[in-house]
Amino acid sequence: MDAAGGPGRRLTWLGAATRSVGWSRDGASIVFQSNAALPFARDQRLHLVPAGGGPVERLPWGTAVFHRGVPWVREVNVVRVEATQAVRPGDIAFAAESRLPEAPAVEVLHEPIGADVAPAFAAAGWQVSRHLLMALEVAAPEPSHAVEEVDPELIWPLRAEWMRAEPWGTAAAVTAMLEWERARARLTAARAFCAFEDGAPVSMCLLLATPEADEIERVYTSPAHRGRGLAYSVVARAAAEAAGSLTFLFTDAHGAAQHLYARLGFRRAWVVYRFLAARRPADPVAPRSLP
Repeated sequence: MDAAGGPGRRLTWLGAATRSVGWSRDGASIVFQSNAALPFARDQRLHLVPAGGGPVERLPWGTAVFHRGVPWVREVNVVRVEATQAVRPGDIAFAAESRLPEAPAVEVLHEPIGADVAPAFAAAGWQVSRHLLMALEVAAPEPSHAVEEVDPELIWPLRAEWMRAEPWGTAAAVTAMLEWERARARLTAARAFCAFEDGAPVSMCLLLATPEADEIERVYTSPAHRGRGLAYSVVARAAAEAAGSLTFLFTDAHGAAQHLYARLGFRRAWVVYRFLAARRPADPVAPRSLP
């Protein structure tokens, strides 16, 4: 709805409990929280949706969201499958390739549907990843190393080091992502926790709090300092500081980090599937090569 009043306009179709939280720093997006596709009604994740003119398209089995202001952020440039009934992989792929031709991206929020379509996406050459939601089921243990809560500004050099090690980590991409994440951290009042070595942060995580649940994210330790239990300690400290009735995090379902989190008391709750197909801007939209 316009600030001066008038008819409302629907911006999301998540089919779940949602509420507005605020605005992005540039005023281009609305921040909202939702429990869409999460295993517990009290779970909440933060989302962005373009305000006003930004396109959000309702699909028969989900939603396509676009944000041309931050095209590098997958969370707001993705085709989301929100259905709980069978969907043809070819329909999903075509929706993503025709709407996001430079970098088609799909997120399947219902685990059984993701498991059903994943083989077809893999066979068609898409990158398939499974992201495990783990919920804390016991009291957080004591950190084994000293951990400090710090101003989030202190962790960005460490975050930049992490991003530069990624295949996409060009100088331009890192600069853009840091700008995005800084604004997001300010908007959500994120709390940062670090372990230090010789006065420099070497291990980090962020804590995002909502009235219903707290999420731990951006867990990273500099390669030269791994194997010493620092990540264990920063996550333990963040979990101890979490005030919500539920504390959770996401991690690669095939990665070793899930075992670290299990030692901290986190248990498997749900899996979200993501499919990525890199495409050059000059490439034409592919035909339906999936069934």
